Amino acid sequence: MDETQIISSLVEQQSKLDFTMLVGGLEYHVESFDIVHSQTPVTKPTMRGGVYFSNLKEFKIKAKFSGTALSPALSKTMLGPNTDFEMIKFLTDMEYEGAKKQLIILANLANYVQRGNGLELNLIVVGVELSN
Repeated sequence: MDETQIISSLVEQQSKLDFTMLVGGLEYHVESFDIVHSQTPVTKPTMRGGVYFSNLKEFKIKAKFSGTALSPALSKTMLGPNTDFEMIKFLTDMEYEGAKKQLIILANLANYVQRGNGLELNLIVVGVELSN
C-alpha cells in the first residue's frame, strides 16, 4: 500500500471522521483534526538533528483537545531535547478502496500550545497502518 495514497484519501475524508489519540497508554478524544501536505525548510531529504528523517514535503497534523489533562503525557513525546521520543498514534475508521478500514497514523510531536481551556498539537506524520 502506498502511504501517500492512503493519506491523500484521509485528507479528502478528514472532515467526516472521528479521531482518537493514543499516548502514554491512554486514549484521548480529538476535538479537531486537520492534516495537510506542506513544504519543509530543507533543500534535500535529510536527517534532522540525527533523530528523524525529513523529506522536502511532509504531512503535518494540527490536533485540538479540550482541557489540559493530556499535557503531562506529552513531555516524553516532544521532538527536540529528547532523542528517544514516544510515537503518538491517531486512530480512525475510513473508507479505502470501497471498504471500511481502520487507519493508524504514526506521528511525532513538533510542539504544542495551550489555548484557553485546551491544547493544540502540531505533529509530523511518520507512517500509517491500514487494517480491516
